[in-house]
Amino acid sequence: MIWRQHLKRLHHIRESDPVPDELRGWHYYSPPVKPRAYMGLTMSDIAYDYCPTKRDVYLRRVLGEKGAERPQLAYGQAVHKVFSKALNDVKRMYVLGKDPYDVVKESYLEQEYCPQDLYDYCRKVYGNLVLIWSSQVAEARAFYGGDSVGFLPWSTEVRVDGSAIGMSDRLTIDALGEFTVIEVKTGKKEDFHKFALAGYALAIESVTETPVDYGLLVYVNGYPNNVEVRFEGHYVSPDLRRAFLDRRDEVVDMVQNGRDPGKPVKCPESCPFYEVCWR
Repeated sequence: MIWRQHLKRLHHIRESDPVPDELRGWHYYSPPVKPRAYMGLTMSDIAYDYCPTKRDVYLRRVLGEKGAERPQLAYGQAVHKVFSKALNDVKRMYVLGKDPYDVVKESYLEQEYCPQDLYDYCRKVYGNLVLIWSSQVAEARAFYGGDSVGFLPWSTEVRVDGSAIGMSDRLTIDALGEFTVIEVKTGKKEDFHKFALAGYALAIESVTETPVDYGLLVYVNGYPNNVEVRFEGHYVSPDLRRAFLDRRDEVVDMVQNGRDPGKPVKCPESCPFYEVCWR
């Protein structure tokens, strides 16, 4: 199983670099997990550097500006919906006792899950994901026999209250497995994507008091012709947690002080605040 292979490689890293208790989410009452202020920050406010200076956060939270809709956003939202539907459809069919071959043959993506111009590609993404999960259940049956639904343990679009660590009380995690948070991304791989894994792990720990040690980034790309699905496992290490918490506190300071971080040297035109920033 692809994601299990990724995560198994991380076990020895965890053993050599364990997470101290003070960096678990359930220590939300004391620094460094305790925030300097409670602002209901989103994950994108903290983790993502699509704007290198985070001026997008300043424009939205200090000046009250609203960003423009971008085609890239519609594409990303469609892929997230398809990911969730594909996983839930596969799980449902196996609960009903369907054979892996029949699951692949009978799975179908309804039109309403995607904008019309993206439907053909979304259908390919859906089919690829169904095939990936079905083949892995078939493999599990070949090795272990019997009921293999346990090899599809993920829940999708999981809501979690992040308010104890200064975040929104309605965070949505793309998928959640045992000790593992899963984040679906489209577009270019960025190093800062892994910070979201730490943020979600801390939020879950603050609510459930259950350790979350691993994260999985799932990259879905190749539009408009090919579908490319890649899995990338990460240990939610002490350093990754500290880095996320430092980023959170920097955003809090910027918003509290109303400090304009300045325009970056170069902005992607896909930024929803491009016109606002450069008008």
